[in-house]
Amino acid sequence: MNKNKILILEDDIHMGRDLQEMLIHLEYNSLLIQDYEKALKQAKKFNPDLAICNIHLGGDLAGIHFVKEVCKIHPQIEIIYITEFSSIQMIEKASITNPLNYIIKPWNQDQVKISVKLAFDYIEKKYLKEDKLSHLSLTEYKIIDLIAKHKKSKEIGEILFISEKTVRNHRYNIIKKLQITRDNYSLLKWALTYLKSN
Repeated sequence: MNKNKILILEDDIHMGRDLQEMLIHLEYNSLLIQDYEKALKQAKKFNPDLAICNIHLGGDLAGIHFVKEVCKIHPQIEIIYITEFSSIQMIEKASITNPLNYIIKPWNQDQVKISVKLAFDYIEKKYLKEDKLSHLSLTEYKIIDLIAKHKKSKEIGEILFISEKTVRNHRYNIIKKLQITRDNYSLLKWALTYLKSN
């Protein structure tokens, strides 16, 4: 797991400092930037896991443009937007960047604490999934992906042009590699938990 680094892009210095102080108090490593261009430069050096970005940067929706650019630099970064208000049009524009959450101004410490904790829980789960899946062969990955789609061993064999016995052998190896208990449906449960977003 990374060091829980958060890049804050907020052009209101007082709001930004309040947010940064809250995050430091919660023991997150945070960097506050007020300017779009400086934030992009710092994102390369700081390598954040999470960006908390004012969606209304500079009075327009420049926060969304920042997120698009920072995602090119760090494709794994997750986003929480700060906003004073919401509208259907703003949410639609922001949704293309797949934010994890929104923090509404004026925020309180609980709102920030919960939003950031949920974000890092999600990030940790994502890294765990990627780490575990990296141990699987391509065929094993295809099999577990098909298991997540509720395919039975016989169907998987037909799709992958292998025997049902070979599928069962792969299932056994997947269970060992992922260190899953051998209960009924344990592999299906794991696949649904970790592959449901695929």
